[in-house]
Parts: sequence; C-alpha cells; structure tokens
Amino acid sequence: MSEALLTLPPYIKVALPVPMRTLFDYKVPKAIALRHELKPGMRVKVPFGKSSRLGVIVALSDTCDWDPEQVKPLTSLQDESPVITAELMALCEWAARYYHHPIGDVIFHALPVLLRKGENAEFRTENWWFTTPQGQSLDLEQLSRAPRQQDFLKAVQQHPNGLSQHAASVLDLAPAAGKSLEEKGLLRREPRSFNKGGEKHAHQTQVPPTLNPEQMRATEHLLDYRHQFNVSLLDGVTGSGKTEVFLRVMERLIEEGKQVLVMVPEIGLTPQTLKRFEIRFNTDIVLMHSNMSDRERLDAWLLAASGHAKIIIGTRSAAFIPAPNLGMIVIDEEHDTSYKQHEGFRYHARDLAIKRAQTLNVPVLLASATPSYESLTNALQKRFAWLKLRQRAGNAHIPEMERVDLRGKSLVHGFSEQALASMKLCLERKEQVLVFLNRRGYAPTLMCHQCGWIAACDHCDVNLTVHKRANKLHCHHCDTQKALLHTCPECQSEELFTVGEGTEQIETQLSTLFKDVPILRIDRDSTQRKSAMAKLTQKIHEHDQAILIGTQMLAKGHHFPNVTLVIIMDADAGLFSSDFRGMERTAQLITQVAGRAGRAKKPGHVLLQTYHPDHAAIESLCNLGYEHFAIDGLAERKSLALPPFYHQVIVRAESGNEQEAMQLLSAMRNDLEPHFAKEVYLVGPYAAIIVRKAGQHRALISIKAANRAPLHQATQMISDWLELSTRQHRIRFAIDVDPLETY
Repeated sequence: MSEALLTLPPYIKVALPVPMRTLFDYKVPKAIALRHELKPGMRVKVPFGKSSRLGVIVALSDTCDWDPEQVKPLTSLQDESPVITAELMALCEWAARYYHHPIGDVIFHALPVLLRKGENAEFRTENWWFTTPQGQSLDLEQLSRAPRQQDFLKAVQQHPNGLSQHAASVLDLAPAAGKSLEEKGLLRREPRSFNKGGEKHAHQTQVPPTLNPEQMRATEHLLDYRHQFNVSLLDGVTGSGKTEVFLRVMERLIEEGKQVLVMVPEIGLTPQTLKRFEIRFNTDIVLMHSNMSDRERLDAWLLAASGHAKIIIGTRSAAFIPAPNLGMIVIDEEHDTSYKQHEGFRYHARDLAIKRAQTLNVPVLLASATPSYESLTNALQKRFAWLKLRQRAGNAHIPEMERVDLRGKSLVHGFSEQALASMKLCLERKEQVLVFLNRRGYAPTLMCHQCGWIAACDHCDVNLTVHKRANKLHCHHCDTQKALLHTCPECQSEELFTVGEGTEQIETQLSTLFKDVPILRIDRDSTQRKSAMAKLTQKIHEHDQAILIGTQMLAKGHHFPNVTLVIIMDADAGLFSSDFRGMERTAQLITQVAGRAGRAKKPGHVLLQTYHPDHAAIESLCNLGYEHFAIDGLAERKSLALPPFYHQVIVRAESGNEQEAMQLLSAMRNDLEPHFAKEVYLVGPYAAIIVRKAGQHRALISIKAANRAPLHQATQMISDWLELSTRQHRIRFAIDVDPLETY
C-alpha cells in the first residue's frame, strides 16, 4: 500500500449549498486517494439524497459522526488544487458563525457562478487568427467582391503577432468571413488562453493635483500605517478630494507589489472609478459586479487570484475575491446600505472586509462624506483613526442650502415657483440642474375617481407602482407585473388617475416646461441595460445645459462639474419614519445629493422643498452640517439603547398561513427565553411592517444586548431550535445579525 494511502485521513467534511447548518461526511475512495492529494478548498461531486451535488471540502478527518457503513464515498474530484484559499475558507467559516448562516451557502457565495456550476477554474480559450504565407502576400483587391473577407484579412495582415477573437469582435469583423478565409488557405486559427479580464493601462495622462494641507495630513497618516492592520475613517465633505488621498496611498502599495481592493456600493460607480484609475495607473485592473457575464466574472476572479490584477474594483461580493498579495482594502461610500445583503446570506461587506483585513494584517480605509453612525461611534471611541477633510479641493466651495417652505403654496407638477424660477436662471447660464426624487416609476399609486379602488399587489400588502412608458403596474417588492389598467375592475369607470410623483412623471412634466433642454433620467429603470449608466454620464458631460432627474443612484460619488443647482423635491421623506434609522438615512441622502452642486469653479445652490422647514433635524443639517447632526443623533440613540450602542438581531419567520409564523416564534420564545442571559432583551413576536410579501405572512422577533457574546449565544440557540422545528413544516426562517432594515 502506498505511503499516501497510509497517511490520508479516510473521511472528508464537505460543505453543500443547502439550507442546513452542518457539514457532511464522505469517504475517500482508494482510487481517488492514490491519484490525488485532497485538500480543503477543492470541489467534489458527492451523492446527496437521490441525486448528486457539487460541494467543497472544508476539512479532512480521521473520524466521522456516523456509522462508517452509512457514510457514502465521494463520486469525483473536480480540482487539482483548491479553488478557495485557506485564508478565504477561514473568512467563510467566521462569517457562517457570526451571521448564523449555513456554511455551505456562505462558501458557495464566495465562488463565481461558473465555479458553483462545476466549470474548471481556468481562463477560457479563444481563437487567434494568423495569415498564412499566401494570405500575407495576397493583394486585397482580389477580395473586392467579398468586402467582409477583405476587411477581415486586412485587419489580420496589420497584426503580424495575430488577431484575437476579442479584438476581431471589437473591430466588428464578421466571424463567417474569417472562416471563409481559413477555408481558402489565407488564414489559420490557433486556440490560446483568454485573459482579457485585466488590461495593461499604459496611457497615464493625468498629472496628480497638488494636495491641500488636510489631504496631505491624511495621506501621510495612511502611508505611515500602510503595513499593519488599522481602520481609518476618511470623513470628507463632498468634493474634498477623498479619492485623491487613497490614490496616493494605492500608488505606493502597487509600487511595492501589493494588490488593492476598492469596493463601491453601486454598479453605476464602477465605470467612473475605473476611468479615474485608468488615467493614473500603469497596471492591471479588474472589475467585479453583477452586470458582468458569468464568464467575465470568472476571468476577473482568476486574474485577481493569480496576483496579476493589482487593482480590483468591485461591489459587495468582491469582499470574497481572492488576492494573494492584498495590501489594502478601500471601502468608498462606506455608509451605503448597498453593502448589506438583505436576502439569503445577510452579511455586511464593510464589516466582513474589516475582519478579512485584520486576519491579513493590512489596513482598511473607509471613505464617506456622511459616515454611518457605526463608523462614527468607532471613530469617537478611537477604534478608528478619524481623518477629516473639511474643505473642497481646488477653488470649489460648499453649496448654500436653502429651505423652501411649501406650506400653503400651490405647486406646478410638484415644484414650487421658486424652484422653477431658479431652474430657468440656471439653464439660461448654460449650467445644469439636478432634480432628486427617490421614487422611480411614473407614480406610486393608481386610483379610481368614482369608487376609490386602488391598484394593489395580489401577493404583498403594498400598492402597485405605475410605469407609464412600459405600460405596466409593477410591485417593487415581489416583482409582480401587470398591464396598465384603463378601466376600474370594481366599478368599470374609466376615471383612473395617478397619485403622487415618480421620476418618470417628473421627466415627462419637465419635458413640456423646458422643451429645448436635454432631460436625462437616472434610476434603476433607465440603467438596466449593460453600459447604460456609462452612456448617460457621458451625455451629462457632453451638454452644457441639462436637467438631470434621479433617485439615490445620482447621490453617490458622481462628479458633474457643471451642476450648480440641486432641487430636493421631498426633503421630508424619512423625517417621520417608523425606522429609527430613517433620520440618519434622510440626512445622508440630502447631504450627498447637495454635494453634487458646485463641485468646480461655479458656486452651487441647493433648494430643499419641505412642509417642515422648522423641523429640528432639517435646521441642524442645513445650519450646522452632517457631523453635528450625527453626533446629536448618536446621543439620542444611546439614551434609547439602540444600535450602535446595543447590538441587534432580528429573527423572521414566514408562512403562507397567517397564524403559523407568529405561533412558531411565540413557541420559540416560550421555550428558550428562560435559558438566555439576563442582559438579552427580546421584543415580539410582532407583525412585519409589510405583513404579507410575495404571498408569505411575516412575523419578527427582535433581540438586543449591550455585549455581543450573550447575544450570539442566544442567537445560536434560536438557530438550532428553528432548524429542528421547521423541518416538517413549510415555514421558512431567516436570521439577520446587525440588521439595517426594520422589515
């Protein structure tokens, strides 16, 4: 018997993408043990129930928890080397424990989709075209009757080192023409490994600007501590040059051979971030976001894993991307709730990135003009270094914020007379206006004038949103869609009207008021297609005068130098929210949107339309700024024992039966509460704000404690109890640690 067989543990513990919080034991067949060295992080095919599944080895073991006769052997080994490194495996195991989520689901979340489906962890191959001696010497005029073949051969003749399939596609050359030329003996094909995911950006055109004293101090601090774990909060007003600060630090780290992970909250920010980096760095850059194809994401993942990509730009899931030489993690717009996953594996990418950096002993930089209350608390308690930038870069000034009192005023399409007059003056100066309304669609409600019927979702306790351009009614919660109705289903009246405004309606109305002005709408509907966001931002830069209409997508990180007027249509949204985070989010949105104005030499002006101009929160924000507002808000949170001073977990149960979810959580509380530590507080069960969503009735229990340890002990007991109790019932449950939603 070989030495390998004598030393190899006979069992492997495998993580499977199933909703069970456990690992599964399998035997290692001798045939596989003889030919391969199994390691944690490799993928295997294993029998599961009546089918087979792809899993990932988490550990090798000499023992198993079952009768050895009942343990099945694995079917096949998918990899020759681990697809998940030991570092990322440890991160996944920590995340599964911290967020009380099934380990298999966490590990598979960390893999690109194609690897979850069993594809090899290899770059794709693509064809390269080369001329034959006959093709190189051929006079192109001989192909004048076949212009596509003529163009194809000309392009290949001009590329003596070969023309890739990707390049042929970019040049809009017909694949059929290449095949015809190959049949004529003029071209030959050769398959080669495709590693287009990262490009060499050797066209540095930007001369770095001179740093102001605040930027200089922040840069020096970050450079001094760049070789050890620490967290710095770069708290800079909009337009203060935060990006320039971390570009300087990245420059040094890349010179030292390190990789840098830059996380952004929205797909829409990745093109402009890429462009900014392209003109500064002569290195490989990869993108990772959900608008890429599965193949593009795998190629980018492989480039990062190989260490070739020195800069990785990604959204939330990029927290798991492999990077063997990681030197720093930058989290831009760190306050943004997009970093929190709200369904399935409910992790927070910012917190996960900090944990990862701590393990690797590398620094983390959190950047924001409106830091989250959690990060501000850590800065106030000296856990994070607090680097403040309070002046705008260059000669730009912070815009003036003015409250427009709407009480007793008649509005024109939702705008006050002052707002419309200001828009007209701004456009006459050949400048741009940004109109902010955080509601997409045409209108949030469709109502019958005769009987009062309202178009409601059949599956959720919400109204359907009207989308006139797409001629549909759409539920933004469960994605149910219906054709737009023109007759009331209750009384057959044709007097249906819309209530409230959305961005689509504002676009239509402003088109009639300002007929000769380009109007550009930026929301989730207008940016669904690939590259749509990049095309819209390009149009914004092409026009001197324009009206931009958008949701919170426009509030984040965009630089539009000719925007001098910002109109916030509904500054009161969130002031009276049932969510204790409502005020924080409202202040962040208002500050971020206001920051789009006056970012260049021209002064900026912000109009906040409000029915509550004397509200303490709006007064504080306008007169004293976000930092003062947030510190007051933190004092209130502390007095009410709310996060971030108390830690919270929300447990949700959902069932098609209205009573079952509530009964399940009541039984759970009765069984377990006597065993919890005294410092753990429970509230509920109670109905969710939207009780019925996607046909499921939802009940909640909120748990909180001043210290994490007893809270997690209680949550683990809850997780075990619910998993056991729901196996025979069609009731689903979810555990949300550090929730950002009140559900």
